[in-house]
Amino acid sequence: MNQYFVMFKENAKSLKDVRVLVGVSLFCALNVILNMFSIQLTPMLKISFGSIAVAASCYFYGPYPNMIAAFVLDTINYMLRPVGPYQPWFMISAVVIAVLYSLFFYKQEKIGIIRCALARLSVILIVNLVLNSLWLSMMYGNAFWVLVSERILKNVLMFPIEAFVLYLTMKLCLRIKDQVKM
Repeated sequence: MNQYFVMFKENAKSLKDVRVLVGVSLFCALNVILNMFSIQLTPMLKISFGSIAVAASCYFYGPYPNMIAAFVLDTINYMLRPVGPYQPWFMISAVVIAVLYSLFFYKQEKIGIIRCALARLSVILIVNLVLNSLWLSMMYGNAFWVLVSERILKNVLMFPIEAFVLYLTMKLCLRIKDQVKM
């Protein structure tokens, strides 16, 4: 556990590196593009693969640059494709996703399907089911458990697809990192 704190401390220094800022910005642009093709099922339920770009960025650049980017990205994505009233609490969800993906992928030499599945499962449990349901409950006044039950089905159905796409993305990131020597 101590290694994660050391890693986070070292990663804070990368905020001064222009290459890191440009790389994170490119992944932010990819996130915005992927979110433009999301499918809004209901005002409280959508299918999107935007977090794949966040996961790839977290693999390459770590927690701090991606936490800041996630904070800004939430507002940008809302401005480009607004659904319902703006709720700044969703920024916390975006930052938590960046932290979780950084914990699972940053500075990892090998990434298997189990690591990807656990990363996706942690995002589903912590962010999709708990935090986002809480924010939606506060926003629309619906009962928390009603929202959770509605969201469980979507997340159970999407979990294998999202975990597999995440695994393919991480394999691609590993190959790119080996070729570029980042």
